[in-house]
Amino acid sequence: MNLNLENYKKIVESLNEGILILNKNYEILYANKYILNLLSYNSKDLLKLNFEKLFEKKIYKIIKDSFKVNQNSINDIQIYDKKERKHFVNITLQNSDISDDFDKLIIIDDITKIHNEEIKKSCIYKISEAIHDSDDLETLYKEIHYILSTVTHVKNFYIALVDWETEFISFPYFLDQYDKTPNPYKMKKGLTEYVLKTGDSLLLNKEIYKNLLKSNDIEPVGQNCFNWLGVPLKLANGKTIGMICVQNYTDDYIYTEEDMKILQYSSDQIAMAIKRKVDDIKIHKQAHYDDLTGLTNKALFHDRLDQAIHNAERKDEVLAILFIDLDNFKYVNDSMGHSIGDKLLKIIGNKLIESTRKSDTVSRWGGDEFTILLPNIKRLSGLYKLCDRILNTHLNNIIIEGQELHITASIGVALFPQDGTTPDILIKNADAAMYKSKDLGKNQFHLYKPDMNEEVMERLNVETNLFRAIKNEEFQIVYQPQLSLKSNKIVGFEALVRWNQPDMGVLAPYKFIPIAEETNLIIPLGEWIIKKVCEQAKKWHDMGFNLNAGINISAKQFNQDKIVDVIKNTISNTGINPNLIELELTESIIMKNVKRTLKICTKLKKMGVNISVDDFGTGYSSLSYLKHFPIDKLKIDQSFISNLGDHNGDDAKIANLVIDLGHKLGLDVVAEGVETQNQIDFLRKYACDEIQGFILSKPLEINEFEKLVKEHSK
Repeated sequence: MNLNLENYKKIVESLNEGILILNKNYEILYANKYILNLLSYNSKDLLKLNFEKLFEKKIYKIIKDSFKVNQNSINDIQIYDKKERKHFVNITLQNSDISDDFDKLIIIDDITKIHNEEIKKSCIYKISEAIHDSDDLETLYKEIHYILSTVTHVKNFYIALVDWETEFISFPYFLDQYDKTPNPYKMKKGLTEYVLKTGDSLLLNKEIYKNLLKSNDIEPVGQNCFNWLGVPLKLANGKTIGMICVQNYTDDYIYTEEDMKILQYSSDQIAMAIKRKVDDIKIHKQAHYDDLTGLTNKALFHDRLDQAIHNAERKDEVLAILFIDLDNFKYVNDSMGHSIGDKLLKIIGNKLIESTRKSDTVSRWGGDEFTILLPNIKRLSGLYKLCDRILNTHLNNIIIEGQELHITASIGVALFPQDGTTPDILIKNADAAMYKSKDLGKNQFHLYKPDMNEEVMERLNVETNLFRAIKNEEFQIVYQPQLSLKSNKIVGFEALVRWNQPDMGVLAPYKFIPIAEETNLIIPLGEWIIKKVCEQAKKWHDMGFNLNAGINISAKQFNQDKIVDVIKNTISNTGINPNLIELELTESIIMKNVKRTLKICTKLKKMGVNISVDDFGTGYSSLSYLKHFPIDKLKIDQSFISNLGDHNGDDAKIANLVIDLGHKLGLDVVAEGVETQNQIDFLRKYACDEIQGFILSKPLEINEFEKLVKEHSK
């Protein structure tokens, strides 16, 4: 069958795919409605157009070569419409043998939407990978920039973040061929601020720019650029935390609606990633650094000291611990006020850093106490000079608000290995040497000597009596209730141990638990506690009290090979429902040996035992364990609860974050150390599940505890 051109036009005019008919010279003879709509041409203008102009040069050559070898199809190529907008198409090529009126036939299928959706999905996937793989925000920002460079023009690209409380804008990532990275500044009326305030994307051109200027919505800031695209970064709750921007100072690439859609599609993921990383950093900082001075805290200092000891053992080196206590600091607070006292502590922290090496660690131990870790001590003379410099140079001539303060300090020094081989012993001995300096008149330093530490004898006494105490069951369990904020009923308790020592009276855990840990007596003591608590929980269950029994598990106890068997045998011997048992583990225990911990926790969970993370936030290593470990509950450390009176403070924000994080992971959240109604109001507002603390009750003996449970059951 031989069709003339007119007959063929009638057949293909209304097809849902594009038809181009060419002659031997690649001149366009006909285009159906589909092609005209796709390319925004009328029929007359398109017929005048050289076929070559529809494609890039290399694509045009491929098409010509394909016709020559009778190649049927070419997929995913670019074609441009009248307005220079890019489309992605698949084309099928045919040399005509059905008509003498035309020579070549091209069938075009528009796949732009499919192509762009794939780009979007790929972008999201790559950003998700970057979130997982990036250890810090700087790396994440670079990865985001690179990923976006694969889908659009991002030669000039920046990320802006806003603090709505202070109205300050910062630029953690900024790359521009003309402008330097701006320092953080108070919000003005630039394009960045416009996007942040409106929460809407802005695809700029000259006309829109003029209108924004005319309406006084913006003012010129930085290098003028009209080929500009800004997209807000929004959280799931709709809050704008920042924006991303791309701009091009030339017309070689004009941003389009499609570019905006791609950035919008990616923005939610980017916002979530930034928020998560920022929150992780805040929690990490809270867990490892002192809020007032910015120095390392006890936890981080202890970790670094532990590492330094291992290094010193391996390299046969000496290290030193300085324990520094300011003399008469209470007088400063009492006479000049706590604000001056706080400023003084900050200044002294900075001065201690100035006086030490980069390899040293300066920590605020607490109150007006500081510690310094000095690894690789070559000569004692250098150590003496440092102590002298601290006492006689850095603590003198401190001026705060026009007042000169004369500060002195007492310093104690302990050396590894001669004064101790563990962090706790070294710190304790440095502390003892510091008190010797105070006893001898203050404003001096002393090295530790064994006869300084009277606590050594007390420790030996405790250690000796521990053996007898376990055998004679001189210990007592007390129970601190946990209240459900939803039902206002007692739903569980945390079991705490006390030692009724015949000679020394009732001893709190901190007096004997560390010694029990070091001597491994914590193993039999821990087994006794588990047995007694489960027996009591079973009795209460039989009385109609369905209470979760929270039992603290020490590191030594958890890491022993038979911990699973101990729990299993206890369940069997007491008849307790395993769902009532809640083993409380600290973050440091969980992260000590991840593989082993996961194995043990999995076995315990199969038995029906619940697992909670105690003191959450204080032993931070990585939040990733929360989704990998079979955890049931988070207990917010009381250090974050104490300052909840300020609902907008950092502790409040962290507490809210932990509650939200726990719930998103399907975990119950318990707040420890609750002491005020204001704290309860905050925790109730943010849907915390349970509380424990002195506002509810101190740890109680059995009869008192039962009475309280009954009161809350009414």
